[in-house]
Amino acid sequence: MTSTLALAFTPSAALAQDQEGASQETEEDGAIIVTAQRRAQNLQDVPAAVTALGAAQLESRQITDTNDLQAQVPGVVITTGTGTASSARIFFRGVGEDESRGAVDPAVGIYIDNVYLGRTVGSLVDLVDIEQVEVLRGPQGTLYGRNTNGGAIKITSARPKLGENTFSADLGYGNFDRIQAKGAANLSLADSVAVRVSALFRERDGYHTLNPNGDFANEAGTTVGDEQVLAFRGSLYGELDDNWSALAIFDYTSDKSDPTPSSLASSSTNPAITTDVDQDIFTIEPAAGVTCSAATPVNFQPIGCVTNFDSEVEAFGASIQLTGEYDNFSITSITALRALTDDLSSFISFPFFQQTDQDQFSQEFLFNSDFAGPFNFTAGAFYYNETVNLDYVFVFPFQNDVDTESFSLFAQGTFDVTEALTLTGGLRWTSEDREFEGDAGGPLAGFGSDIIGEADTDNVTWTAKADYAITEDILFYASYSTGFKSPGFSPDCFSPVACFLPVAEEQLDSIEAGLRTQFWDGRVTLNATYFYNDYQDLQISGTLPTGGFTRINAGEARIQGAEIEGSLEPTDGLTIYANASWLDAEYQSLNFAQAGLLSGSTTTTPGLACGTVSAMPNTPEFEQAIIDCALGLDLKNAPDLKALVGFNYEFLIGGGEIFIGGDAAYEDDTFGLVANVPGTKQEPGLRLDARIGFRSENERWSVTLWGKNLTDREYFRANTFAGGSQNQVFAAPPLTFGVDVGFRFD
Repeated sequence: MTSTLALAFTPSAALAQDQEGASQETEEDGAIIVTAQRRAQNLQDVPAAVTALGAAQLESRQITDTNDLQAQVPGVVITTGTGTASSARIFFRGVGEDESRGAVDPAVGIYIDNVYLGRTVGSLVDLVDIEQVEVLRGPQGTLYGRNTNGGAIKITSARPKLGENTFSADLGYGNFDRIQAKGAANLSLADSVAVRVSALFRERDGYHTLNPNGDFANEAGTTVGDEQVLAFRGSLYGELDDNWSALAIFDYTSDKSDPTPSSLASSSTNPAITTDVDQDIFTIEPAAGVTCSAATPVNFQPIGCVTNFDSEVEAFGASIQLTGEYDNFSITSITALRALTDDLSSFISFPFFQQTDQDQFSQEFLFNSDFAGPFNFTAGAFYYNETVNLDYVFVFPFQNDVDTESFSLFAQGTFDVTEALTLTGGLRWTSEDREFEGDAGGPLAGFGSDIIGEADTDNVTWTAKADYAITEDILFYASYSTGFKSPGFSPDCFSPVACFLPVAEEQLDSIEAGLRTQFWDGRVTLNATYFYNDYQDLQISGTLPTGGFTRINAGEARIQGAEIEGSLEPTDGLTIYANASWLDAEYQSLNFAQAGLLSGSTTTTPGLACGTVSAMPNTPEFEQAIIDCALGLDLKNAPDLKALVGFNYEFLIGGGEIFIGGDAAYEDDTFGLVANVPGTKQEPGLRLDARIGFRSENERWSVTLWGKNLTDREYFRANTFAGGSQNQVFAAPPLTFGVDVGFRFD
């Protein structure tokens, strides 16, 4: 997992960093301050679906990386990308992106200290020394940058603190020989200048064991999936005068973790599906009757015979944020440069090799008013430029070069009609130009060489909201928002009719309504949200019946659902928290080409999920049967029900404090492939996590025992289809446990 923030946790109260750069502590009544609308607000006053987790909550719930967020947020599914070590597959409310290659954009935006991450590779961020994480669900196309149709994850790291000299460190050891060390130092250089530096190192043995036979039998017993991350980070904060301040941040990460290997599905109710020999998805062996041979070309080695799993990701970023604060307005400038290189050797249906070289530059200007009257607004401009060079081998060699330039202007205003009623309206204009060049090698070169494409868009997205404070503790809101995902291209070229296909712009109309309630002096919080999302030209990756990949626009889809989350503090020291989400997701309109890709069907053969079709092949009746089948498929990674309940309890004892916590998370079965192929149903079920520890009275030191997946449940969260009868799955982590010891010096 890639860590672009290498700092250490501190046991502080929940914090939020506003867009202008001022750090805002939690209010005395327990209200959490968030910047979901690009200005500091009480979370309970924000008319949008936002989950906020402060530093104390991240620490007490043992949330260590982006993957751990999924159970804590309703309607969210996050897991590691197929066959990678550091890319994230993020799905909000049934829609997301699991394609990590450079020609495809994410569907959910990730922002670190207000800087957008353009690639999903490197997006599994370690959540350490974080002031706050905000998860925004639903389209964010008015106030945020590119491709936030599904939502956004905002990560705000701890900034240097003036007048403070501190050092913190954390050492941990766990099963699979997991070793982790992290530390951070804050140094006050002057009354108006402070610096913060930090480092993180982590390594762990792999969860999987290779068991090839034949010519590669000598590799049997080798573990794969080892983790090794080294990261550094430094930041400098200075107050330039009474109005202006500057925050400069630099980070570097070297991630040499192995990609997650795939196994054959352990079982299937369909006898046509090839299943794993020992029915253990943590051992990687060939299918029954297959013998590994060195004479087989590397690109065609079958599952269980590949032993070269390797990944090296290097990422660095630099940004500077200038903030000017005046009596009734503030100005912010955020200038950022990021670069990423990726060298991957893995197995994704077939042996897969990838090299990525990415550079991005962004500049944003933001203006926030703070007038005494009923009207206030946020306005700004955003520029983004990215270059991606991707070379990969998937059976045959391919090359993609993508250049993207995007510019947008945006504004959102609020008007207090009465003390209780507020109206909000927002508008964003985006102009984006994308140039694509694709090359296919080997026998595909005849129709896939020097393919040039351009995708341009001028798009206007908008939002309209109304919120009404029924009482001081109850807020009702309703909103209508639009969003879009940029047009692009498929990175694949497996046939003349499926060669680097252009993918049209995805559009979204979203209706949302919710209640935000808080009672008993802030001890009880209960928030509920209903949403209705109408997608047009939904961008989707699919697997051809031959095992090849491509991308299409899958007609129209309708997703509606409800989310609820809350917390209760019945007595001092005890907090009970819970969330749940319900989804109803379905395709609304498809043509035959779209239905064929979604279901894995051709004009003569129905996909495995369609069963038998009585109509004659190559007839309108056959095509309609395939369309009907596809319309009945489940959207992938869209569980009908997802829920969590947990607690934290702290009490004084002797010279310190004992803390105990636990979570029980449940997720309904879902399909990991759009084609709903038998054997690819994901069954996360019930997962239990727990932790217990002791913190000294002066908080100088602490010790924590923790465990995740306590029942050692064996399941998978991602899969691929290799064509024919092979379903390949990527196992979720087994039972992990460890002990962490922390120190702090002032």
